[in-house]
Amino acid sequence: MGTMLAESGFVVLQGTTYWTDLFVRHFLFQEEQAIDCDDLLFFVRKRHVKGSSRYLPKYETDVEVFRKDSKKLPIGDPEIDWEETVYLNLIVHQFDYTLTLAICTRTSPKELQVLKRHSQKVRVIPAPAAARRALVTS
Repeated sequence: MGTMLAESGFVVLQGTTYWTDLFVRHFLFQEEQAIDCDDLLFFVRKRHVKGSSRYLPKYETDVEVFRKDSKKLPIGDPEIDWEETVYLNLIVHQFDYTLTLAICTRTSPKELQVLKRHSQKVRVIPAPAAARRALVTS
């Protein structure tokens, strides 16, 4: 499956299979590292633009977001760029996010004065199980 035996006797892995397997092992089957880890997965979809050259193809790129437990995960979808999908998820899941809310008043047509501001470190979206545990322990 996804492999073929070359004349030299080596097994050649298809690139898509390698990246898909890496994504599945690293992001779908990983244990939750912390109670506040999020369950969003990002997929890079590339569609071939009709009418573009076969030798210099053009692609339309979209990013799709799914929850880890979604029944609609595009695993095995040939339009997903699995290498870029792995890299995007590696990057996005490494950042800490801060949500800032500010109440302002307009002091002039181009100026705002901050009356009150609150910032809090957040995850993109907490996993449903983690959210339930947080409610129970609160």
